[in-house]
Amino acid sequence: MEKEICKNNVSDLEQLFVDLSHPNPNINEQACLRMLSAWPSESMARLIKNLANEDVALRRKSVKALGLFGHIALPHVVDLFLQNENKIVRTSCLKVLVKIAAASCEDSFPAEVFKAIEIALKDDSPEITLSVVSLLRQMGKDGLPLLIRIAKDEDILRSTAAISALSELNSPIIQTCLSELVNDLSRDEMVRLAANESLKALAGGEII
Repeated sequence: MEKEICKNNVSDLEQLFVDLSHPNPNINEQACLRMLSAWPSESMARLIKNLANEDVALRRKSVKALGLFGHIALPHVVDLFLQNENKIVRTSCLKVLVKIAAASCEDSFPAEVFKAIEIALKDDSPEITLSVVSLLRQMGKDGLPLLIRIAKDEDILRSTAAISALSELNSPIIQTCLSELVNDLSRDEMVRLAANESLKALAGGEII
């Protein structure tokens, strides 16, 4: 009887991964929620592995699924990021962290997350840059100091991406940072223009 139950459980889990690949997003979400409630460890291990899959659609669905696991997925995703130098894998990991941060009510993130962020900030690839900036934006107060730092980066993409993210937050220190960039004639014109636009966008925003 135990073997039969075990076999049925495996079969059920396999069906959930079939449902994960279904074109209907509602079926995908129900499968993810069932994975989380019934087989969190087993399904998380497979979803983590999918972040290196060549199938773009499967990677995206796995990113979304892991985002539903919340903070319990953080150490596993961060470990994969730190242990793998493949840009596709690292970008997928960062996208999972973005989803977790967006859904999280917690202001604090473990040190390992910031270790991954610091590594990502040394990468010049656009995918990594945009993903890590998006993550910092979703982290709110935790991400604010780093966003301000990279808004002053010499890399134009990194700087303008951070400036754009800052326009979605609001704080006196953000306004000070952006004003300094606008008035710094040594900065690239694109950076100064982005800072000026973000200053305008801050009008009427809520203070964080």
